[in-house]
Amino acid sequence: MNGAEELLNDIAEREEALQESKRCLELKLGLEAARDHAVLSIPLGGKLLEEALAASTGVAEAEKEAEEAEKMLSLWRCDEEKLGKIMENLKNDTDKIRSLSIRLGAMIYEQCSFSLLDKETYRIVYDDIEEDRKLETAEDAPFFQRLLGSGKAKMRKMGEESRFVSYALIALDSPAPLAGENSVALLSSLKDAHAEKSGHEEEKKALLEKLQSERERGKAAERSISFHADRIRSLKKTEEDAFVSYGSYLFDKGHSWIDKDTPASLLDILEQLLDISREQEALSKEKERIEREARADDYRALIESEEGKILVLEKEKERIDREIAQIKKEIDSLKVRIERLGL
Repeated sequence: MNGAEELLNDIAEREEALQESKRCLELKLGLEAARDHAVLSIPLGGKLLEEALAASTGVAEAEKEAEEAEKMLSLWRCDEEKLGKIMENLKNDTDKIRSLSIRLGAMIYEQCSFSLLDKETYRIVYDDIEEDRKLETAEDAPFFQRLLGSGKAKMRKMGEESRFVSYALIALDSPAPLAGENSVALLSSLKDAHAEKSGHEEEKKALLEKLQSERERGKAAERSISFHADRIRSLKKTEEDAFVSYGSYLFDKGHSWIDKDTPASLLDILEQLLDISREQEALSKEKERIEREARADDYRALIESEEGKILVLEKEKERIDREIAQIKKEIDSLKVRIERLGL
């Protein structure tokens, strides 16, 4: 890259930066003039002003619609989060009920082992106790029977917690009293846990129904937000272009509307735009000068090249002239020999 190209590249970069600065100032001028248009009463550019204000209205309306869609989606997602918490509460309720049921069932088993509870109500418990005692007494039986009994005892042990839970269910459904304050308190806690779970299940049911009824609205809100995001970007670009056009027009026609009442803020912007215009003009002239000089340099180089061709041709001409002279000399010599022959 030669010096002229470097200078032209620098000028192009500076022109681009100035153009961007100019656009920003024209936008600022258009916005401020539009904001105070009722007071300024600028007698020109009315159509451009209307277009810019209409674009702003379009942006505001689109943003309002997007905001409403976001609120709708936020409420829907909030309900989804609530449902997640309710599901977590229900899991905790289930774990708590199982834990309390196992503890209460173990107490019921122990109380039945001492025949403290109603045998008719807790018949299944008494039957299990009888079965367990049989397995215990089977230790004195022959080896094969002990082996079978041992396997059965292990199986019963594995299902012990489930049996305790079933005992607790009997206590929940039966009016028959339990023995001891601890078991009564535990039964009360279990009833409270079931009540709490029922409350959470009601909340879950109501929330599921609400979510189901609003699912399409939520999905529509998601689509609307995506649509409005693209639309708002496009409208804002249109709005910006409209105010830039209005500001550019006001700058070009400044002599027609600027007066003693023009605000200092607008005058400052206009002065900055004038400075940019002057710098752009200076750069344009500098660019033209560099391009003229570059063309002149190209012409000089071409002339130098053509002159070099002339030198080559002149040298070639001298060589040809010498050859011609030599040939003429040879011809003259041959003519002399003919004369000597007397012909």
